[in-house]
Amino acid sequence: MLNAKTALTFLKGVVTKKAPMYVQFALAKGCNIKCLMCSVVENRTHEKELKLPEIDILASNLDKMGVSMIILTGGEPFLRKDLPDVIKIFRKYNIQPRLQTNGLLCTEENLGKVIDAGASEVTISLDTLDIEKQDIINQKQGSYYDILRALALFSKMFPVRGNMTGVNAVVSKSNIHEIPALIDFVTQIGFYLSLIPAHLTDEDTKHPDEDTSFLLRRGSDVMEVTEAEHNAIDQAYEKIIQMKRDGYHVHNSNRFLRESPDFLKFKKVHWKCSSPDLYFSISPEGRFLPCVDLEIPMDIHMTHPDFLKNYKEGNFIEAIKEKVNACPGCMYACYPEIHYFCRDTNVFIERLFQGAKISRFSRKVMTYEEMVDLADEMREKYQLNEKKTPELIIS
Repeated sequence: MLNAKTALTFLKGVVTKKAPMYVQFALAKGCNIKCLMCSVVENRTHEKELKLPEIDILASNLDKMGVSMIILTGGEPFLRKDLPDVIKIFRKYNIQPRLQTNGLLCTEENLGKVIDAGASEVTISLDTLDIEKQDIINQKQGSYYDILRALALFSKMFPVRGNMTGVNAVVSKSNIHEIPALIDFVTQIGFYLSLIPAHLTDEDTKHPDEDTSFLLRRGSDVMEVTEAEHNAIDQAYEKIIQMKRDGYHVHNSNRFLRESPDFLKFKKVHWKCSSPDLYFSISPEGRFLPCVDLEIPMDIHMTHPDFLKNYKEGNFIEAIKEKVNACPGCMYACYPEIHYFCRDTNVFIERLFQGAKISRFSRKVMTYEEMVDLADEMREKYQLNEKKTPELIIS
């Protein structure tokens, strides 16, 4: 649920197109898994994580910039033992923290502490109901069942009414046929599914600016879409859009869903990035970045005494925009969705109706055993057990 400060920030973003509506802070540089499509941990080994007094300075600066919501990610935020203290700092400045986690480290004890500290919403990653395949994507044996355990904890411990617990799924060649089953499962447990096209590196996606590189993307033959999958991509997204029309809990806007196939098939985007006017990212050591994936050579630390002065002068913003304009683009759901919300009337209206629906929705609490049984039912219903899992290995 949006508080008054967040609602005001969103209104300002829609009207002026210049308000930091969405900020991601990579709180932890490490991760407990090594997903096939992600290289962020390797790219951040040189950074030092901010300590609590530095995070206080960061939060103060964000507050002065008008930021009202922060997504705490990583790496994996639950690697930080002081996560509850971090949340308290942001709450002190009336900034709503949202956790983005893989769920594998969640326990009733540590989740209870972060909820008591002020966290009210969370997003978790789940790409498939195929047990073996999820473990392979995460490169972690047993990860599938650990994710379901975390989902059961979220179901039990977060508010049942008006709570937007999200599930992120990376869409790729490896799981395109399984997305309807995942949508059905997430809907029945009372959460919302956000579908994110896989962003993978190859010769065609290297950044044209020699001083800039991507932080997140990794190459993966088992996930990269080829021409042989183009038909399946189109059919899957037609089904996804229809399921959303039928009331299933798909969080993406219709526009995002219509444009996603072009990115998966051709790495083509239909929007122009609005960073840093509407969103930006913060590295583990506090560096200001255009987004979670875009590295820049500028060493701009948000805990520096002169940060706000430099930020307001304009030269810094123009330098960031120059890097952003050279980027070939992305379909990480958060960034285009904020852009659409502020610049596309249809998406704006769609989001208002969706927000009203979520605020009234009340889900039932489900146990871990019930979630395992439901996932089994979904695999049977959508005949996933009859589809052969690609021959992948956990390295």
